[in-house]
Amino acid sequence: MIIRDPIHGDIRFGDVERRLMDTRQFQRLRGIRQTGTAHLVYPGCTHTRFEHSLGTAAMARHITGVLRESGTDVSPEQETTVVLAALVHDVSHFPFGHTFEDERKLFPRHDSAERMRNALSQDELASALDASGQREQVVALLTERGFDPPWMRQIVSSTVDADLLDYLRRDAYFAGLKHDYDDRILSTFTVADNKLAINLEKLSTRTELLHLLRLRYFLTERVYFHHAKVASGAMIAKAVELAVQLGLREEDIQTHTDGALLRSLVARKDERIERLVRGVVYRDLLKRAYVLSTGEIGRRARDELIASYTRSVESRQRVEREIADAIVVEPDQVILYCPDISSIKEARVFTKTKTGVRRLNEPLDSPPFDVKAVEDQYERLWKLYVFVPDGYQERAGKVCERLFGEKNAL
Repeated sequence: MIIRDPIHGDIRFGDVERRLMDTRQFQRLRGIRQTGTAHLVYPGCTHTRFEHSLGTAAMARHITGVLRESGTDVSPEQETTVVLAALVHDVSHFPFGHTFEDERKLFPRHDSAERMRNALSQDELASALDASGQREQVVALLTERGFDPPWMRQIVSSTVDADLLDYLRRDAYFAGLKHDYDDRILSTFTVADNKLAINLEKLSTRTELLHLLRLRYFLTERVYFHHAKVASGAMIAKAVELAVQLGLREEDIQTHTDGALLRSLVARKDERIERLVRGVVYRDLLKRAYVLSTGEIGRRARDELIASYTRSVESRQRVEREIADAIVVEPDQVILYCPDISSIKEARVFTKTKTGVRRLNEPLDSPPFDVKAVEDQYERLWKLYVFVPDGYQERAGKVCERLFGEKNAL
């Protein structure tokens, strides 16, 4: 079977992959946008986790081919395991999952071992994996950190991997941003010390790798962390949080698409939830009233805010209610967005050098300043936001300055 993809061109799949694609569990991914609510900022960002999964499988097959050409003994069975794992690596994803998994901490991450095992055990998908003869290996690769050999798992889930190489190119393309990495990086994969690594002994590879890191930073700043995307995602997460208080369970949404989740939230007939969902659907978003960033407050103060408000739902809700009371709006119309610390994990990619295998951001005789500059720049993207209805920004900003003891950076 040949599928025409806008990023990779014609992608060839065999009967085993086709059977996995035809399952209800995999087809559900057609209804989950790859970049969440980014389409409210970049209208072209309507691509889904379905086509991303196809692209990830294509990149995984390409990487195994490069490894074989470079002298690594890659058996047909190993290649099949890697490609099938890449194909189904996102089947456990919830709609808008990152917003309420990573940011509001309402459910475990989609790639947790338990969630992944549960997703891969679902009727049609489990039968298709059984028919492939690879179910045990695929499940192990996606759930066991000690999977042996490590390079197989690292092709699918590590730092610079098949997943990254597809979504960077795909997200930039559909956002309409003229940024890309050079295909030269695709020919530099190797296995060293049983790990997947980038061969820095090849001329100009380091330059291409740094360009890849900068592209990752650029997309994070322009797309993933755009304030309107953050606001809309936070509104959905707040609606889910309210629904959880009314009895919503993780298993209630595990088979939902984006649309099905929004419909199920509205069906709860709760005025607060309906107001938040309607605001996202019609792009009537809450506005920024207060902003703090790492650059203004420093890492220590940032970490204290995260400890107080990211990992404690009660503390976050208490502050939201206090702000809402002070500016006289409904509590659901104030959202404190305080994400966890994130780092550019791609800087930790294993590299093969003349002195051995080491991570890219590990110093040799002197610190790798070029890599550290990107890491520091990425870290400074962290922001705390307080979102309120339009017209209440100034009042809320002053209230927040008193509550948090920091000047508004907006």
